Amino acid sequence: MNKIVLNHALTADELSRFGISKELIDEIKNIPCETFIRMPQFKKSLIQAFANHGFVKRISLDKYQGLYITGKKDKIGLCIQMGHKAGFYFDLFKISYLVRKGKIDRALVILPSKRVEKFCNTSSVATYELISKQMSLFKKELNFDLQILKLDFN
Repeated sequence: MNKIVLNHALTADELSRFGISKELIDEIKNIPCETFIRMPQFKKSLIQAFANHGFVKRISLDKYQGLYITGKKDKIGLCIQMGHKAGFYFDLFKISYLVRKGKIDRALVILPSKRVEKFCNTSSVATYELISKQMSLFKKELNFDLQILKLDFN
């Protein structure tokens, strides 16, 4: 049976600074994924788990533009990116905008692993493996603290 995990190399203090509690990690582990599941279903379950732990869902960038990030808790932006790899970079622009406006001062991005992509029978997804490799070029260009966590199976 597959168990979903949120892989990271963060200390307990860093997890706390980004709004992630042990209870949230445990709730994510309990998301059912024994049989085929589509990425949107996964994302919906993840969003609800974060909402159950204090993240406000669907944060608007501007009332006239119809642009959103997944959520926010205090000054922490949340983007759960389960779609096309280009969507990740658009999320970075949205996060940067919210930082510049003073709405957030750091951000957490959740990306699926290659194994989750394969399990969901999809492709061209912004996987952790792809994006973390590409971000080695761009990380110094960001003016905010960004943590990218991997959604994977144990």
